[in-house]
Amino acid sequence: MTAQSGFPAIVFCYLTTVFRSAVGLVGVLNGSVELPCLHHQLPGPIEEIDVYWQMKKEPNPLVVAVALHGKVDPTHVSEIFRGRSHLNPNGLHAGNFNLRLNNLSLHDRGTYQCIILWSPSFTSNISETTVELEVTAEFSIPVVETPSVRNLQHGQELTLNCTSKGGLEEPRIAWINAHDGKEVPDGHIHQYVLWDGDLINVTSTITLNMTSNISIQCVIITRNGNLTSLTWKVEAREKETSGPGVLAVSLITGGLVAVLLAVVVVRWRRMHRFPSYEAPTTQMSDLQRG
Repeated sequence: MTAQSGFPAIVFCYLTTVFRSAVGLVGVLNGSVELPCLHHQLPGPIEEIDVYWQMKKEPNPLVVAVALHGKVDPTHVSEIFRGRSHLNPNGLHAGNFNLRLNNLSLHDRGTYQCIILWSPSFTSNISETTVELEVTAEFSIPVVETPSVRNLQHGQELTLNCTSKGGLEEPRIAWINAHDGKEVPDGHIHQYVLWDGDLINVTSTITLNMTSNISIQCVIITRNGNLTSLTWKVEAREKETSGPGVLAVSLITGGLVAVLLAVVVVRWRRMHRFPSYEAPTTQMSDLQRG
């Protein structure tokens, strides 16, 4: 029998429980959590007290943390908890045997037990605390993205993408009109799920018709609460028209320009006209006689 699996088994062979308690905690993936184990009325000095933290596993429990004779002893700690489980040496004298777990993984979910023994007889179990630990993963804040929105024309379709990563359960994604707070109908909405190991990433796409200004938010709806993106805004350009009114204005403008040009040409010709030549009267008489 190995030290890791046999050490807690020896403890269970000599239990005489005096005090029991149960606690439920929720930790966040890659975060930290502190599992409580307090016993302020110790029967003897801390040098006579042994503390064992273990995680229930089949076929044998895993040793999470150990304090022997009032001192933290990492010798028997299971490999998966080494460097991640900590007892506060300064708190042991005050009966504080809380366990801190860092860098939580999904494999840390389960039942933990804190067993406090009085070592002179090694048969007196003065306290046992059970902690149920659940590890969850939170989705990231959703981000709304879109292809280039330059030169968008009135009535053109626009597709938006909303992405969030790192959750455990598939959420519902809603698109909210930021102007009135109402949910956009899902006629043009599609949702996609991509698994990344034990975690999932989600994407939702929505197609909108640019007939008016857009102000919209993406909301990730989960059991633990909602996550909302920043408000995405874009203005719709007015549609260019060529109706009868526009055509009439164009014709009138063109006519005025033509008249103005004609006036300019006439004035220019008058200013640059060459003078006509007239022969003197005497010359005309001579020519007639001849």
